[in-house]
Amino acid sequence: MNLKTKLDNVWIGLLIGIVFPMIIYFFIWMFTRSYISFPTRYTNYLINGQLLSGHIKMCGIANLALFYLGLRYKADRFTRGIIFALLVYVALVAYVTYYLEPSFE
Repeated sequence: MNLKTKLDNVWIGLLIGIVFPMIIYFFIWMFTRSYISFPTRYTNYLINGQLLSGHIKMCGIANLALFYLGLRYKADRFTRGIIFALLVYVALVAYVTYYLEPSFE
């Protein structure tokens, strides 16, 4: 059994699709605002500046590379898991945008 058949699973694609943007979120913090403690103060900083939804969108777009990787190697079930993970991130962006970030009018 090769690596492609081991990874061609919806649940593995969903797990990787959820964890990979979190890793990207950590790297964004590490390279931009590492002087702010992670994750609570950094997340509060982003919420107060109405930037959290934008950061989550950028991290979700990182799943596009995984999606194309799955298409390239014809791992259809893995790619389906990535799409489900993107739907989770869309729901998270909607929640953050409408309920967490304060609206200044």
